[in-house]
Amino acid sequence: MAMAQGTLGTSEPAVLVPGVPVDCSGDDAHAVGRGPLAVLRQVAATCAYPDLLGSPAVPESAQRRARRILQEMDAGNIGGYNHEHRALGVPTRVARFLERRDGGVPCHPRNIILCNGTASILPFVLSLVVDERVVQPTGVLVPVPGPPLHAAAAGLAGAVAVPYPLAEEQGWAVAGEALRQVLRQARVRCHPKVLCIVNPGDPTGHVLSRQSMEDIIRLVAEEHLLLLADEVQQERAFLPGCPFLSFKRVLWEMGAPLASTVQLVSFYSLSKSVAGESGFRVGFLELVNIEEGITLPFQLAQSIPRPCVLGRILLDLLMDPPDEGDPIQKALEEQRQGLRRDLAHNARRVQEVLGRAPGICCQPVQGGARAFPRIQLPPRALQQARVLGLEPDVFFCQELREATGVVLAPGSEFGQPEGTYHIGLSLLPPAETLEPVLLALTRFHTAFLRHFS
Repeated sequence: MAMAQGTLGTSEPAVLVPGVPVDCSGDDAHAVGRGPLAVLRQVAATCAYPDLLGSPAVPESAQRRARRILQEMDAGNIGGYNHEHRALGVPTRVARFLERRDGGVPCHPRNIILCNGTASILPFVLSLVVDERVVQPTGVLVPVPGPPLHAAAAGLAGAVAVPYPLAEEQGWAVAGEALRQVLRQARVRCHPKVLCIVNPGDPTGHVLSRQSMEDIIRLVAEEHLLLLADEVQQERAFLPGCPFLSFKRVLWEMGAPLASTVQLVSFYSLSKSVAGESGFRVGFLELVNIEEGITLPFQLAQSIPRPCVLGRILLDLLMDPPDEGDPIQKALEEQRQGLRRDLAHNARRVQEVLGRAPGICCQPVQGGARAFPRIQLPPRALQQARVLGLEPDVFFCQELREATGVVLAPGSEFGQPEGTYHIGLSLLPPAETLEPVLLALTRFHTAFLRHFS
């Protein structure tokens, strides 16, 4: 039973095009209005259709890179399986990329596993630590709020998801004591073997400090857990004072014995990279200190979803070392700086606008592609949601969309502290799109409170 726009007192539509939904719910860069980087598409197009070599429609820098890539392909054609490109060429450049990112920490190409996006490889990774011979199921600790993918992957792998709460009043940080308490309680019903950490946080936007990461590493060492580091949002850490640090780098710098004993699997995705190319479905994971019983299946299993050749090509371009004279690297760096600048601006505007709105509270955002504001919902609204069989935040988001056209993600999709209600708000749309969205949200929420008071 949706409320009419007039009932809410919103006489002015606050959407760009009246009647057309404005989706600010996701973290898909292109879906919310950020265009692709032309030079990446030019290289991919030329590799797919070499007749473009010599065409004035493709810049010489893109043609030059396409020629180099085609030389690595079987018979100079991307249509083959091109096993060597997948097994050696791209992993070697990924390893060099990670060494530069981590300040020289060594990385061997054999520890790099290319995959068809993290969503498809995560259940396979978790299945390798599940022991079906034991009575107690394997436990996988997942953050709440956090990506729904992790809990779903645990179920697909034959494990059970064990939610652990993030501390909202501390900016959604990982609270060590709360995590230890969850571990103690979980052992009654399962055998916890994996700890999932998302950094930067999604949807919370929290970037872990070095101290927090060191505490987490010590905990997994004490509890003999596999550390699963979802670091796909790393290029979206936008505050200079809160830089992204990889778990591998922190682990290495902590020294022996931790650096050589803590087992770590970290993820990277083209979808959440500076390119934002979600449709090509490619990423990689790095295995650190992983025992042979787990690494061997990656080399042998043909069931691992492999990335398509064009996806590997785009990933390969992102992995190339920076070169001031290379137009492609220059375009990538400009894109990277522009993305972080836009995310920082949008995060600041979310804090400014929602911080003035009664009944809305938003923790500071340091990275990632979303803010996760908490919203007040009156008792009559909660009752109405129960009548309709909806979660209260789902009810709010449905009403918001019908009244204004703005589409947000209900917090219950990610999990949230009991008795609280949140919304997932994308920071990726252009500023000229986000501003009317924030206006529509604050006006609607004020009217919603008044209507159900």
